[in-house]
Amino acid sequence: MGRLPIGAAARVGLVAAAVLTAAACSGSTTVDRVEAVETPASTVPADPPVLDARATRLKNTLADAGLVADIPDETLLAVARGLCDQLAAGVPEERILETARPLASYAAEATHTAVPDDDAARHYVEITRDTYC
Repeated sequence: MGRLPIGAAARVGLVAAAVLTAAACSGSTTVDRVEAVETPASTVPADPPVLDARATRLKNTLADAGLVADIPDETLLAVARGLCDQLAAGVPEERILETARPLASYAAEATHTAVPDDDAARHYVEITRDTYC
C-alpha cells in the first residue's frame, strides 16, 4: 500500500487519538502509574507490529467491505481496541459511531466504495465487534 496524503494521514491519526481518548474516558476511574523509561533510538524496532490472526481477519473483512485504505496497521489496531473498549463499557451507539465515522468515511472514499458516512461507520463498528472484540 502507498503512503497517505499528508491531510489524510493527519485525519487518520486524529481519529485514532479520538478513539483512544474516548476509550480511556469510558473505562474505570483507577489510574495505574507507569514510569517512563528512556530507550535509545537504535534499539526501537522500526518494523510495524505483526498482526495476529484476529487482527488479520479484521483487516481482511474491512478490506472486503471497502473500509481499509492505506491505514497503517498500528492505527487499525488502535481504533479496533478503542472501539472494543467503548462497546464493552456500554458507550451509547451514537457516540461509538461518531468515533468511527471519520476513519470509516475516509476508507470508503479512498477505496471508492459508494457507502454513505453513517453506513460506513456502522459497518466498521459491526465488523470490528464481530471479528475483533
